[in-house]
Amino acid sequence: MKFLFMLGLVGLVPSAFAASFDCSKATAPTEKLICSDTETSALDSKLQQAYKTAQAAVSEAVDKKALAKEQRNWIQYTRAICQDVACLRQVYAARVAVLARNEKDIINGKSYCVMPSGGGGEHECGVYVVPYRDPNDRIDSFNESLAHQKHSGKIIGCSKLIDLPIGRTHANHSFGGVCTLQDGAQRKDVEICNDDMLGGFKLQMANPQDVSDKSLIDFVYDNCTD
Repeated sequence: MKFLFMLGLVGLVPSAFAASFDCSKATAPTEKLICSDTETSALDSKLQQAYKTAQAAVSEAVDKKALAKEQRNWIQYTRAICQDVACLRQVYAARVAVLARNEKDIINGKSYCVMPSGGGGEHECGVYVVPYRDPNDRIDSFNESLAHQKHSGKIIGCSKLIDLPIGRTHANHSFGGVCTLQDGAQRKDVEICNDDMLGGFKLQMANPQDVSDKSLIDFVYDNCTD
């Protein structure tokens, strides 16, 4: 009877408390946004369960660690960028879909060739592209490049990230992303690329909806490879 009574109380709890955390203690702007909307609060709870299931599904300790880092990055960067409920609903739905795949191995997308080397071999390739599973993985590196270039602002989140391994042994890596730059009170959508080994760097304004996979690859290759 006590159990049934508690179930009955669930329907009486304010919708703001349907989130995975205690909304009465929410202080961050993003947390307050989540708690202000019933659907987003429900998505937050759904995400928590999806993450627990995904953690249980991974096969190795290294994958559990990688998934935990990816989730922290999503909270710190992807979710934190949102300034309205519509954005939160979109990024929550996308993240739940990724976690719901319950993959055993937390690895980046499969590499594919975009520029044959001309050597004639069946597997010869001059430039590969590796789509990153976690688009926020290089934010620290991008911001280090911004500081080195004495460029104002900092990257606060990315929606897409790729790696172009270059060279005979693919030892050199040029990275490019579609990101958000916070410059004072302004937020700007940008394409950014850098190369830690060669020092290549480029930043330009961009409309994320207009940046195709090919255009991002061309941007990185033309500006940040040797």
